[in-house]
Amino acid sequence: MSKSDSIKSDIEILKQIARKLNEQEIINSLDEVSRKISSKLFYLVVVGLFKRGKSSVINALTGKELAPVSITPTTSVITFFHYAPETRVEVILKGGRHYTISPEDVTYYISEEYNPKNKKEVDCVRIFTNSPLLENLILVDTPGIGSLFSHNTATTIDFLPKIDAALFVMSADLPISQADEEILRQIQESVPKVVFVLNKSDLLCNEDLEKMVNYNINMLKNILNKSINEIILIPVSAREYFSSHKHAGEEDDPGNIKFLRETIIKKITGEKEEIITSRSIKLLLSFSEHLHTLLKVRADTLQMPLNELEKKRESMQKSIEYLSGGKVDFDAVVINRVQQLIKKVTDITENKRKELEEQINNTLIVNSREAWKKIIETDANSFSKMLSDKIIIEYENLKNELEESVKEEFRNILLLYSTISQSFIQEIVKQMKEVLGINIEGIISTFDMDVYSSFYFKTETNYNVPSIKKNIFYKILPEFIIKRKIIKQIYRNCIELINPNAGKMRSDLDYKISESYRKFKYNFDQKLFDLLHSLKKLIDESIEFKSSINQDIEFTLKTIKLEMDSIENIRKHYLYQ
Repeated sequence: MSKSDSIKSDIEILKQIARKLNEQEIINSLDEVSRKISSKLFYLVVVGLFKRGKSSVINALTGKELAPVSITPTTSVITFFHYAPETRVEVILKGGRHYTISPEDVTYYISEEYNPKNKKEVDCVRIFTNSPLLENLILVDTPGIGSLFSHNTATTIDFLPKIDAALFVMSADLPISQADEEILRQIQESVPKVVFVLNKSDLLCNEDLEKMVNYNINMLKNILNKSINEIILIPVSAREYFSSHKHAGEEDDPGNIKFLRETIIKKITGEKEEIITSRSIKLLLSFSEHLHTLLKVRADTLQMPLNELEKKRESMQKSIEYLSGGKVDFDAVVINRVQQLIKKVTDITENKRKELEEQINNTLIVNSREAWKKIIETDANSFSKMLSDKIIIEYENLKNELEESVKEEFRNILLLYSTISQSFIQEIVKQMKEVLGINIEGIISTFDMDVYSSFYFKTETNYNVPSIKKNIFYKILPEFIIKRKIIKQIYRNCIELINPNAGKMRSDLDYKISESYRKFKYNFDQKLFDLLHSLKKLIDESIEFKSSINQDIEFTLKTIKLEMDSIENIRKHYLYQ
């Protein structure tokens, strides 16, 4: 039996167990895995931050300008690009209804301008065209992450678990940001293969482009904890491709798009079956563990006395009601503490900005005579660099202090609230420990701000200070004019470092705090709520089962034991092969 046949056989075993547990969502997910193995359906998803040119890259790869591009946020829903002899476009609505539209009308369904917040309830758009690249994969265009519209970011993040491989699009005129790093870490958890694309390479000269490529590769090495040889980063220019590909010769490669296509074929579609198999096994193990836990709960509850089960059901119902009713209070408390923490960061960084401004003012303006002596001794550029270095060191020290203190204080906010909310969080903690063995503090502990990026400081200024010793122009000017001009330029250099870095530090920390809270809220609202409902459902079923005099509990327990053994054998097969 081939590996794919073995996986499909094990999927059927898990589906039978899921049906007995009425876990329709798991059944649907297992069906999707099975279909993917049979059809060798492969998603190559284009992801990246807002306005990095993802749609333009897709157009260049397919050779067809079918994905709308705009100066405003364009993609608000997932768009699939399939192979077909003739070009056509299908719009699929969330209710399942679908219809064909003209390719020129795509923007009316996927753009934020014409379909704000997806008011038309479009589930996805499927574009069919005869691009050779699409014969072995489906290209997927996703909403830009980090735009003004949070629902666009959520749409892309929710799709991440379905991705087989990714093209992560960055822009040559912008270094990797903390938002890039955040989504990269999420991609790394679920996507086995990533090729990095540096779009808009035509904006830089060759020397600067080389520097940007090397900088990004080194950043990616640190973010992903990989060697440089494992990172594939390809500079391209979609704009350059469309401006000259029609007149290009066979050996030409406008915009480096041909090389990107060849890399995709070699590094991604060439490993397509291996990637599909690997992802299928990973999903299979995840569903196996979930079903095994549910079976254990079912077995445990069946062995409890009926009156104890009744009490547990009542307790669980109260927990669910408390979770629903107390959520508003929970959010209010945490949001208030989070806002206090953000304000603290704002105050500290603003005080540092004022402190540094005062230091520079004292050094250059108040004590201009002493400053001028040092400038003459060391020359203007050296003196300016010395002050700039001091500013950067001050911010580096503050950054290290703030990052650690903020991380600790944020964690304490969540832990403190879980401690003082005895009637709310602690009740849920107790239920989790008793029935599913899940501890709320285990959820809290995942909010470690180490997963977020370090800071990106401005370390260069736009103003070069001419050398006093080498500049002939200065030799014909009165000294007081030279002094005033040079001190003014050095002062501008310093202020240019002080103000942006204060704002950057504040915004970066605000982002980290807000993103951590978003993750906490998501885990708390979704995972915990779902677990409570699953738990109550199992208890309800056990009570109904035990209340019937015609049911053979011993036989049922033996059946559950056999099902748990089957799951364990499946897990062992894939974990130790």
